[in-house]
Amino acid sequence: MIIKKYMIKNLISRLPFFNRGKSDTNYIGLVVQLDKIIAVNLEFKQEQWLIVAEKTVSYTNDSQLIESITICINDLDVDYAKMAIVLPVHWYQIVQMDKPNLSVDEIKQSLPWTVKDLVTIPAESIIADFIENPIMQSGQERISVFAANKSLLMPIIKAVHKSKAELELITCEEFVLTSLLEVDTAAHLIVYQHAGQEPSLQIVREGCLLFSRRLRGFSRLPNMSMEDLSMGLLDSFSLEIQRSIDFFESQLKQPPLKSLQLYLPSEHLEQIVEQLKVHFPVKVMSIQRHLACCAGQDESLHFAISAAMEMIRSENEATH
Repeated sequence: MIIKKYMIKNLISRLPFFNRGKSDTNYIGLVVQLDKIIAVNLEFKQEQWLIVAEKTVSYTNDSQLIESITICINDLDVDYAKMAIVLPVHWYQIVQMDKPNLSVDEIKQSLPWTVKDLVTIPAESIIADFIENPIMQSGQERISVFAANKSLLMPIIKAVHKSKAELELITCEEFVLTSLLEVDTAAHLIVYQHAGQEPSLQIVREGCLLFSRRLRGFSRLPNMSMEDLSMGLLDSFSLEIQRSIDFFESQLKQPPLKSLQLYLPSEHLEQIVEQLKVHFPVKVMSIQRHLACCAGQDESLHFAISAAMEMIRSENEATH
């Protein structure tokens, strides 16, 4: 699916408990992953945004999720902060469709019923927003719809409401990863993966997310030895990447990619990069992060930092 870089702010406007209207000096980025919550607190000091606190809390089942989020927020010890939450990939679905011939407000109001047959969320529980795609297909304007289950989000919303944080932004991993990358006029393909999950593939150009898909059948890849990977899984992995490149360059008629970058939780990442260089004519490398706040920070914090910085950038753009 083709997605412009954008934060789904309008999702929150259709949920209760937001916008308390206080002055703020702190920004919290909080990432929900399969087995842990990761949060950072950013504050403007010494003419720059600095990480003044961080917290990671592990959990083993969904019943511990809300408590873990509460612990994360409380341990950051803020009097007040604005917060961005990054949802885990299994909590939302992104689908592409033709843009209806309706006003923006009418499209938003109709989304739960427009996409109900395209997602696995019950229609009455869908909370959704959309963005316009930067690339037309066959002369047709397209939109990408971000859909989540309201029943999953509401406990988190309530937990944040009871804390000293104001929920400003709900977003997804595809967007915060895009914000980590260098803004370049050429397109770059990124494959990233968290432990225990399927890898995601996305193509980014000029700070915009142009194409995204999940690669099914590769959740075991980070835990496999190079010997096991050479038995066929790495070739299959390469083939799936090539299919996406062919779609982007041939069917969408886009200029060639500049690089292929990998972000995989594997101790064999360098060897995987070397193996993939054989399959692709573009430069293959581990992911290159360019967000200044991430310099010197553990990479496990990068998504949370990116989410907090996106809030700050959005506010700066709104005031200029």
